[in-house]
Amino acid sequence: MTKTPESQPAAPDLRRSARIVAVQSLYCWDLCRHAEGELPVPPDLADGMPAGSATLAYEMVAGVREQRTAIDGAIDARLDNWTVGRLAATDRAILRLGAYEILYRAETPPRVAINEAVELAKQFGSDGKTARLVNGVLDRLARDHRPNEVRKPKAASAPETTA
Repeated sequence: MTKTPESQPAAPDLRRSARIVAVQSLYCWDLCRHAEGELPVPPDLADGMPAGSATLAYEMVAGVREQRTAIDGAIDARLDNWTVGRLAATDRAILRLGAYEILYRAETPPRVAINEAVELAKQFGSDGKTARLVNGVLDRLARDHRPNEVRKPKAASAPETTA
């Protein structure tokens, strides 16, 4: 009797694949000291990517590159006793991508951008504290720039009873 797999692994999510490639591209771009010109998706990364992932990755990388000064300023304003320039290059790439999605991609809910960035931090971050840093910085950014999408509505207070 042959066994059949109980479940086949799901195809990688288009957006998650794009974010992974975008972070890797942004990391390379940062190490090249923000060189001009196109950052192609390496063929070994493009193999097996869901259709459309490379295009989305290009869009996100181009957006981060175009808005880097504003993005870095937004991140710096939310770092305590630290600057974006002092962060590890991988952490910078993750924060820049997450901040770009919160600030410039209205179709991406802030919580999705934050959660995806935290997952990237767990996978690629410089140390065990990166995910917490990413979560804290991007949460503050989302609360400041998209408060209606982030803040939980206050619960109605129960009427007081007098005895």
